[in-house]
Amino acid sequence: MNWIQIITPPLLMIIGGIVTWFIKSRAEELRATEQRLEETRRKLYIQILEPYITLFADRTPQGQAKVIKTIQSIEYRKVVFELNLFASDTVVSAHNGLMEHAFEAEKTGNQNPKELMRRWGALLLEIRRSLGNKKTNLREFDMLRAMIKDIEGVSGG
Repeated sequence: MNWIQIITPPLLMIIGGIVTWFIKSRAEELRATEQRLEETRRKLYIQILEPYITLFADRTPQGQAKVIKTIQSIEYRKVVFELNLFASDTVVSAHNGLMEHAFEAEKTGNQNPKELMRRWGALLLEIRRSLGNKKTNLREFDMLRAMIKDIEGVSGG
């Protein structure tokens, strides 16, 4: 019985140290994985947004045709596929909503600029949240103010 009392405290310290080391190691590994994922997301988000940024910079028919060609390209479709794998659920949903609206407008010929801008702003807002601004107070149209001259006319407020 006496030897158990002698060996128990050092044994508990050793076991406690091993458990602490394991937990700390696992937490650091998870943090490193999250950082790599965040970097991957940042790159994907820039690639996804690039044609739309081009559209705001070049509103000519030639610029629009170039953007449509980019969005329909195999390379862009690969980026969308990666987006579906690596982006947050809310970013994927917002992107899908934007694309659904665009496909429906193309199919019916019924353009709704206000809804298109709302969905574009929603995508930007979800990307912002995904990159760490989870408690943002901005709204969809707030994300577009720097890009659209008469956003109040489009947003209705």
